[in-house]
Amino acid sequence: MKKIISAAVAAIGIAASAPASAIIVGGIDFGAIGATAHLETATLAESFVNAVGQSVDGYGLVTTVNGDSTYCADGSSNCALYFTFSFPVSGFTASGVTFSSGVMDIYYSANPAINLLGQSSAANIAFIQGETEWARFNGHTFSDLIFNAVDFIGGNLLPDTYVLNGNGTLTGTSLTQNGQGQADVDTTGVFGIASVAAYLDGNSQPDGLGGFSDLVLTSSTNNTVLNPFDIANGSADSCRTASPDVGDWCLQGTLNTRGTTKIPEPVSLALFSLGLFGIRMSSRWRSGKLA
Repeated sequence: MKKIISAAVAAIGIAASAPASAIIVGGIDFGAIGATAHLETATLAESFVNAVGQSVDGYGLVTTVNGDSTYCADGSSNCALYFTFSFPVSGFTASGVTFSSGVMDIYYSANPAINLLGQSSAANIAFIQGETEWARFNGHTFSDLIFNAVDFIGGNLLPDTYVLNGNGTLTGTSLTQNGQGQADVDTTGVFGIASVAAYLDGNSQPDGLGGFSDLVLTSSTNNTVLNPFDIANGSADSCRTASPDVGDWCLQGTLNTRGTTKIPEPVSLALFSLGLFGIRMSSRWRSGKLA
């Protein structure tokens, strides 16, 4: 019991010692801008797809939160946010692809970020999914008439809707891709920390259908730089050919996400720090250190 009380006091102490402008949620410092909005940049690796019925899988590391690479609650880089995702292909042409559903999971690590090019993609995903569940985003249906007009995947401009779309080009052995999508934070409590979900539940990004999502994401990738461990084990060795293999880890680049925040009134840094307390308790519980 004393250890639990000490951990709670320490968690609140981090919030109390943070700058007055800091917004601490789930162990992450969103800074002053976190009172109204959030913007994240991240690395990205994803698999190659070329037909309906397949799924694009991916993962990465959040590199900055609202422009700050030292986004841990104590102002350091001694923690990290990672993510994994999976989106099934719903439409495909020679230049465009759409996805009608999908999930992106974000994980919190109480340790400094690892180099994701230091091991294979399979090892990276296993590592990430072993960290603390932080937040889940489910794909949100939106409409993009510009994309529809260019890629014409559904054969009909107006009804085409999806949660993610992308343009891809294979020129010789050079493969490039750009994507965009929308998502809603999962507030069911099945995955992640309740205080994080409540904070990210901004519901303010127009979806072109009269509704709003919590998150807009954009990505940009190519096959210029590939994970050397994936190449060595054969899970990326097709990526620099004219015919990449489905499922190979062919695309690497960046992911940007943005949304607005929803802060309960009155704003309380101590209450937000309970998310960090929950992370600590979860970690202790899993390692059998609550006794």
